[in-house]
Amino acid sequence: MNSIPQRLIPIACLFLLAVVVPAWPQSADTAEVYATWRDRIVQIQVIDRQADSKAGIGSGFFAGQPGWIVTNYHVIAELVNEPGRYRSRYLAEGGKEGDLQLLAVDAVHDLALLKTDGFERKALALATNGPPKGTRLWSLGYPFDIGLTIVEGTYNGRLEKSLYEKLHFTGSINPGMSGGPTLNDNGEVVGINVSTAGNQVSFLVPVQYVEQLVSVYGLDAVSEESLNLSVADQLLDNQQQILDRLFADAVPVTRLNGYSAPAGLASFINCWGNSSEDEENNLSFVLYRCQSNDDIYLSTSLKTGIIRYQHELISTDSLGAMRFYRQLEKRGYYPRLRLDGDEQSVSNYKCQDGFVDQATLPLKVTYCVRSYRKLAGLYDGFLSTTSLVDNREALQSTLVLAGFSWDNLNLFFKRFLEAYSWQP
Repeated sequence: MNSIPQRLIPIACLFLLAVVVPAWPQSADTAEVYATWRDRIVQIQVIDRQADSKAGIGSGFFAGQPGWIVTNYHVIAELVNEPGRYRSRYLAEGGKEGDLQLLAVDAVHDLALLKTDGFERKALALATNGPPKGTRLWSLGYPFDIGLTIVEGTYNGRLEKSLYEKLHFTGSINPGMSGGPTLNDNGEVVGINVSTAGNQVSFLVPVQYVEQLVSVYGLDAVSEESLNLSVADQLLDNQQQILDRLFADAVPVTRLNGYSAPAGLASFINCWGNSSEDEENNLSFVLYRCQSNDDIYLSTSLKTGIIRYQHELISTDSLGAMRFYRQLEKRGYYPRLRLDGDEQSVSNYKCQDGFVDQATLPLKVTYCVRSYRKLAGLYDGFLSTTSLVDNREALQSTLVLAGFSWDNLNLFFKRFLEAYSWQP
């Protein structure tokens, strides 16, 4: 009996493996999703009217009524901020393009609803139930203006410490894919691509907010004034809900040596700290800093819905009282906590200084407020305090709030100050 030469055995084995083991398992599923739903996705282009050229791009998908397209608010925000300067259009697969009309926005959840010039595709279905954690999903969009792309990833649940609801999608959402849909294996929209933290850590807007947006819209045209009124109402309602959640119970406090000061106010506010030495100025520092995880995008120069605060315990072993207080004055307003905003968006700050006796703790207080120019009833606030009970140790605090009503801004500052105390 003839035997197979030894040198041919590896080749024969490779041949058998190639026949028995299918190449690229699961790729057919991804290819099927792409082929089935790709015609429901479009690129959104924001066009500078004078240059007649793209100033920004994103993605969108057909949802709701015929010709309706959903995308992110941040993709088309300039249509609200500067409608005379920009217009929008869609680019569909196959090269079909046309103008878009802005119908409605949900700035808090970063969504917008547009309408085509008559071009229609069947709307994508909106999922009614969230998927189990670990479910495979597909995100579609137009990354970097290089054409329609599909990304396979995994659903990892809702973010637990988030002021504004987000879904965690383990997949690579890239710039340009914002506003595109993420689908389950039935082709239903589970979430809308909104942002990424890199390394396949991406975030989606939950689909129920799309359902709300397309179900409440009932007008055929909107004006710049009505859009700004709508955004202002959304932000005012949002900050009221935030305040109700924050101050439903007593304000929690943290201890910094003999001082008590506001701590983490809610689960959506993260706090951390560290300590350091400044040998040149003979100072020691203990820092406690907190902030909300999410901001609301209004324009390239302005974000809102922000809560940030920090406490810094500053002490010295060698400086006299005058030199120590000079050092405190130099540290001032903590510029790193200041808010963005240009003169078209917000007014200048108006500030007042004074002294407040809070329980056993006298404080020097600086209080600053600015208003939003286009969004009536909204303000940003800035509060800076310095304790005045010890010539070698002081607590300096800063609170920054963005997008609050006048009454709620003052209520927040009041509740914040009431949490301070000192026990020698």
